[in-house]
Amino acid sequence: MKKSEPFLMQYFKSIITPTNVFKGKNLLTWPKMIFLFIFLIACMMMPTSIQMAKLTTFPFEFLFPRTAELITDNFVEALSSKQVKDGKLVGIDSQYTEETDGNVIAIDNDNKYQMTGENQTFSIKGYANAIVFKEDYAIIAEENGFGFQLYYPKNEEKYPFKIENKEDVLQYIGTLWYVQNKAFLLPILLLLLAGVYIAMNVLQFLFMSLVLWLTKKSNITDIRTFKEAATIVLNAAGLPTILAIIYGFIQFDVATLIMIQGLGTVLMIAFAFFRTGFKEKGLKADSDKA
Repeated sequence: MKKSEPFLMQYFKSIITPTNVFKGKNLLTWPKMIFLFIFLIACMMMPTSIQMAKLTTFPFEFLFPRTAELITDNFVEALSSKQVKDGKLVGIDSQYTEETDGNVIAIDNDNKYQMTGENQTFSIKGYANAIVFKEDYAIIAEENGFGFQLYYPKNEEKYPFKIENKEDVLQYIGTLWYVQNKAFLLPILLLLLAGVYIAMNVLQFLFMSLVLWLTKKSNITDIRTFKEAATIVLNAAGLPTILAIIYGFIQFDVATLIMIQGLGTVLMIAFAFFRTGFKEKGLKADSDKA
């Protein structure tokens, strides 16, 4: 690795083998390391952004846990005979209502239940939690203050109204909610996930760098500065991050992505120590073996 090479080329050469992870410990300055740290997080966000954009529904019970509990088998049966056509719920030939302890679930044919509030804080007057299906829209309200007016989609082929059990009701409402709120929800979710990646990477980076740097006190290694230790960790994280990105495009799971990156970094550091002992003479010995 030549210092005259572009630093990105230097970095990619430093991540391909455990030996190069240690060998490249002096090639990066702090500004370049900060840039690479942000670059790795941005790379982790690529599969995350693509997979999040593919979402078509959102777990209803996550935002409306109390309301989700209200759904009964009788309510499911009443909904199962209905259809959505051209953005309207058809087949509402009678009123269906279940009221318990200030909560209500209903198919409101008679417009008995009045909606109050405004966007994202709608509610049914006189009830803490509510699921009310009307002809043109459904009203979902939770005692935590969340409440939404959800219009039925006109594309019933893409969003079919097929109700056979409680899970179908939850999924359909979750789909309506997500489609209607995707524009503001997606950026929020991506920012939250970016925050998770940043927090986990900062903790991992600082902890591993500190552990390696402390080895200088016992002369176990030839690592003498915190910057050298940090560069080794950054080098070790390169290949696991690439593997995590590939996995993310195949199957999206935030916890697994973080695990692949974190565990992979630890293994690369361990392999680098096994190959070189984190000593300059270890590099020569490894070079002689090659």
